[in-house]
Amino acid sequence: MLGILKITQHNPAPKWKYVPLQDFTSDSDIDWSQSVADIDRQLYAKYGLDDEEIQFIESHVKEMD
Repeated sequence: MLGILKITQHNPAPKWKYVPLQDFTSDSDIDWSQSVADIDRQLYAKYGLDDEEIQFIESHVKEMD
């Protein structure tokens, strides 16, 4: 999301406008204690991603070890 607007090393705040802020506290609407796959599903639902968008992410982003 950052890469959409960022074309140089200059990194002012407006370049971050498409990157959503996340609440990592216990008040969050995401249960961060779940598995990575479950957290991903929660985030997909939160941001209303459709099957095509989810498939794109799943096929292009490697899970961290």
